[in-house]
Formats: sequence, C-alpha cells, structure tokens
Amino acid sequence: MTEITSSAPAVPDGRPQSRLYLYYLMSLLLAVNIFNFIDRQIPFILAESIKRDLNLTDTQIGVLGGFAFAVVYSTLGIPLGRLSDRFGSKWVLSGSLVVWSLLTAMGGLAQNFYQLVATRIGVAAGEAGSTPAAHSLIASFFPPDKRSLPLAFFSLGVPLGTMIGLMLGGWINQVASWREALILIGLPGVLLALIVAWTIPSQSRAAKAERAKSDVPLLSSLKLLWGRKTFRQMSYAIAVYSMGANAAIVFTPAFLMRSHEMGSALTGMSLGLIYGVAGVAGVLMGGVVGDLLGKRDPRWRMWAPGLALALAAPFTLAAWFVPSATASVLLIAAPKFANLLYFGPVFVALQSIAPSSMRATASAFLIFFNSLIGVSFGPLVTGLLSDGLEPMFGVHSLRYALCFVVVTQIWAAWHFFLAARTLRQEAEATARVEAAL
Repeated sequence: MTEITSSAPAVPDGRPQSRLYLYYLMSLLLAVNIFNFIDRQIPFILAESIKRDLNLTDTQIGVLGGFAFAVVYSTLGIPLGRLSDRFGSKWVLSGSLVVWSLLTAMGGLAQNFYQLVATRIGVAAGEAGSTPAAHSLIASFFPPDKRSLPLAFFSLGVPLGTMIGLMLGGWINQVASWREALILIGLPGVLLALIVAWTIPSQSRAAKAERAKSDVPLLSSLKLLWGRKTFRQMSYAIAVYSMGANAAIVFTPAFLMRSHEMGSALTGMSLGLIYGVAGVAGVLMGGVVGDLLGKRDPRWRMWAPGLALALAAPFTLAAWFVPSATASVLLIAAPKFANLLYFGPVFVALQSIAPSSMRATASAFLIFFNSLIGVSFGPLVTGLLSDGLEPMFGVHSLRYALCFVVVTQIWAAWHFFLAARTLRQEAEATARVEAAL
C-alpha cells in the first residue's frame, strides 16, 4: 500500500491519526468490500440449484443477477453518496453493511422467485452506500498523488470476495443446500458493521459545517460532472464493460456446469482460485499503473484499462469454445485480470476531475451508470440470448450467448481511449480551481 505520511489531509474527526491506525482503517475497509462482494456474488454459484428448486428460467436468473439488483443499487447510490459527503461516511457504511448482510441471509428463506427478488433488492439497497462512502473516506485520509494504491487495495475486495463466495458457496451448496449457504454467509456481516461503527472516527462538526458551505445541489453536481468529456466517456466505458463483466459473472458457473458437466463444488473452487489470483493481480497492476505511470502521464489511467480489455477479448472468446474444462477455466483468467485492472486508475482519474466537495457523489454517479446499464442489461441480454438459442443449441446455448461479452470488451476499450484524450486538461483545470479556493 502507499506509504502514509504526514502530508495526508485532515481526517474526518479533525485529529491526525497514526500510521498504524491508517493501515488498520484500510484493512477494515478491505474487509467490508470483501463482505460486499461475497454477498453480491453468492447467488451465482448457487444459480443451478436455485433454478431447479424454484423452477426458474435463464431469463429469470438474468433478472435476479442483474436488473432486480441494479435498478435499486444504482438509484440509491447517489443519495447515499450525498449523505456521505454531507454528514460523514462511517454511519452510511456501517448501516449499509447491516442491511445487506441481513437481507442476504433472508434470501435463504425465499419460497419463490418473487420473494428471492425482494431479498436481492434489499441487498442492493444496502450495498449501494458502501463504495461511495469508502471512496470518500480514502480521499479524506490520502493526498491526491497517493490514492491509487489505497483505492486498489480497497478494490481487492472484489476478487477476494468473489473467490471466497464462489468457493464457500459452492461447498456449502454441495454439502447442505443453497438456503444454508445464503444464511451462513450473510449473518457475519452484522458483527463487522459494529466494528466499523465503533472504530472509524466520526466527522467533526467543523468538517460538517465546511462541507455544508461547499455543498452543491444534486442536479448541479450531475450537470457539472456531465459537462466534462472525460466523465462522459468514462461513464460509457464503465457501463459497456459492466454489461459483459456481469454477464460473465452470472452465467460462467452455469456454463461450466452445463457444457463441461462440472459439479458446484469443483466449479466454485476452480473459478474462485482463478478469480482470486487473476483478479488480485489485475487490481494491484491497476494500482501500480495509476500511481507510477499515471504520475508521468495521467492518460495512462484510461489507456491501461482500454488496452487490457482489448487484449483480453480473444482469450474470452476462446474460453467459451475450447473442448477442455481446464483450458476454459484457465483462459477465463485473462478477462478477469483485465476486468479488474480499471479500479485504481479509473477512480483516481475520477477524483482528479471531481471537486473535493462531491467525491463520494462522483463515485456514486459513475456506479450509477455502471449498474443501471451494465448490471441491469448484461445478464438480462445474455439470459434472453441463451433461452432464445436453446432450441438450436440445447444445453450449449450459453456458450453462444456469452459471446456477447467479447463485443462489450472491444466497445468499452474504445470509450476508455476516448476518455484519455481530455483527462489531462480537465484534471489540471480542476486542480487550479481547487487551489484557488
């Protein structure tokens, strides 16, 4: 992680913190993000069991894994980001964690599709506040030129949470059932929420007053950000990338079980290891790119994820068509590495073009486009394609439906390259305005 020095900005309670505490804080935020993605991804390794038990279609699985979650997640992220900016992040973070943990556990009690959708909507409502609040905390503790690795460290929760969720969920599903998996994995998050509430400092009254003075109305914030070409292209890139990435997350376990006849425990173990190793490597590489190459030329923060996605596309296509399950799983490592490389560079770039008074709001806006378009439509489109192709290809219809992922990778790479064209100028303009205040 980036070395923490006395040049860090004032922390929320207005008192300087020791280096040891700052490392503890980053470890705590990482733990929160791990729980976030365990609870978010756990239904996908359970999808085949849930489908059989509740008699669902692939389209319904796509709705469950995408649209039902994303509409609430993207919509609530913006007001919760505003609350974090205005009143402090720790209460939004701890409250969100309680909500999504309890609703994950309640999913194990669902008796039909609609009840399960309702619990996933509750999970989405809780998780909507997590990333904006955490990003705001990181921006409060680290100076601008040292945020990329802390953001990347926090983002390690994505591959680690996915890995743990796949491995643990697949094993519990095989030895017990999908219901026990949701209950046992959901409840421990409540304890972590208490630790967050007890050990993260509250925002001081002076800090609240200062934020209130510089507060920008919600529509004005969106207008300001949308007026920046870099933000628009970043939003397009993230939305398109997310369509393919989430389609792969939702349906890859089912693809391996159907086309390669793998069991849930082996699928969870195999994908968990690949997602964990390749994902961690991608996130860390993104952090290095953001802090090292990004210092030389900030456009690398857009070039790097664009290049990674473009280079990963042929590996993704091959993964769906190789005859060997082992080869398929190994090939999936390339897109997983590319998919997670963007976290550090993109959010550092976002912080560089967003005024300091709307950092969490800016993250929430970007997540809004990610979720509303990417998470909503990626799994839904893939599920519809799979159901539509089933009469022609039978059990292998998912193999062809997942080719949609390759299209999104190339499309998103193009938007990242376009975002690089204006990033440096707009970041410099924002820095000049902030310095003049």
